[in-house]
Amino acid sequence: MDDYPAWWTIDGVIGAVDDFVTHAPPDVWTAQNVADLLCVLEHSTTDYAVELVTRTEPMALAIARHALAQRSVAGDDIAARLGRCLLHRKEAEALLMVFVQDPHERTRRMALLSLAQLRSAAVPALATAAWDSGDEYQRIGALAALRLVDSALLPEYVSKALEDGRPHLVANARKHAEDAARPSESA
Repeated sequence: MDDYPAWWTIDGVIGAVDDFVTHAPPDVWTAQNVADLLCVLEHSTTDYAVELVTRTEPMALAIARHALAQRSVAGDDIAARLGRCLLHRKEAEALLMVFVQDPHERTRRMALLSLAQLRSAAVPALATAAWDSGDEYQRIGALAALRLVDSALLPEYVSKALEDGRPHLVANARKHAEDAARPSESA
């Protein structure tokens, strides 16, 4: 991406990324291109950069593969986008199974939620493991994931959340219980 003279100005970064990803499909990205893209994602304070780099499923999968290989700290944003890879569900799920083991809490949580969007059969076991971590945000993610897949485990974990007592967790548990109690729109 050195061909873009305005690359490191604030106004130029997003324009350069947009121009690059518009004209260069993932199969021609060089190692330096990927390093530059990951750098932008790691330092971005908006979701727009990740939206650009993951605008198509092949792009999302390519940047995810590279992020995992380079242990990028942008994994949370990338994992969050993989839940939209419905046409490439198997590869997205495989990548997310790696992201769900990431050392960063937010990346693990976003991976779990994306797996739930893909309706992965692994969600109940992963949600249980997230719950067992004891981390409040992992528990909030576990509840959301169980709700997304309409798991029969949700009432049990809502009860556990209410017993836990942490205010954000309790508020999320109540919301998921209310949402689950509403009749579905398709009924």
